[in-house]
Amino acid sequence: MRRRRFLSAGAALLSPRIAAASLLDDVRARGRLRVASTFDYRPFAYRADGQPAGLDVDLAHDLAASLGVALGWVETTWSTLLDDLRADRFDIAMSGVSVTPARAAVGLFTMPYLHTGKTALARCDRVAQFRALAAIDRDDVTVIVNPGGSNEAWARAHLVHARIVVHADNVSIFTALERGDADLMITDAIEGESEQANHRALCIDPSAPYLEPVDKAWLLPNDLDLKRWLDAWLAARAADGTLAAAIARNTAATSRRD
Repeated sequence: MRRRRFLSAGAALLSPRIAAASLLDDVRARGRLRVASTFDYRPFAYRADGQPAGLDVDLAHDLAASLGVALGWVETTWSTLLDDLRADRFDIAMSGVSVTPARAAVGLFTMPYLHTGKTALARCDRVAQFRALAAIDRDDVTVIVNPGGSNEAWARAHLVHARIVVHADNVSIFTALERGDADLMITDAIEGESEQANHRALCIDPSAPYLEPVDKAWLLPNDLDLKRWLDAWLAARAADGTLAAAIARNTAATSRRD
């Protein structure tokens, strides 16, 4: 919201048409763009009435149309994302993927298209207690995480005293937090804003400083030409306002509280 920033329209603009990439040629030859998603992460990619929805879903449709190919979804999980990348199961992962060193060691990231940060999501009557790391990393605090994602990695890297409990998935984890299975969840502020709209007992503190800044980008195989093409595509969408409109549309749809 006030701290969220998206890709600057001032980024250097390149025409996607000038790039030629082996993987890009493969995509065009097969007539289908394979996009990986976990479908468990509002507002980026989730299921609404059984259908894919969210910011990255909208952008994936736009991207496939720009390439003149069909869009094919590849379901993945946060735990298997890098294995699926190594196995060449997808051309690009678009699911609110956070830029991390572990992921960058396996594949390439596009330029970031959204900036957010780690924060605490907790019951509304307690969220003010967890504004800082020192208040979270206590032996009387339980932190819930979903397996395999950057939130679990952050918790295990930074929490020495707090108890960490793993919940099976990132869809029902918020209900578990509501019913008191843990005191809080470390998540990206943009996800917290979205999920507090769907779980009325849960809140983030919008005035709390980020525990750590987070960039969102798309993850792809080690193909520099494809990265250059996608960076140019993103820069063009930032320059013409398409990216900002997609972000506003999807965050407004998922972050309202009635």
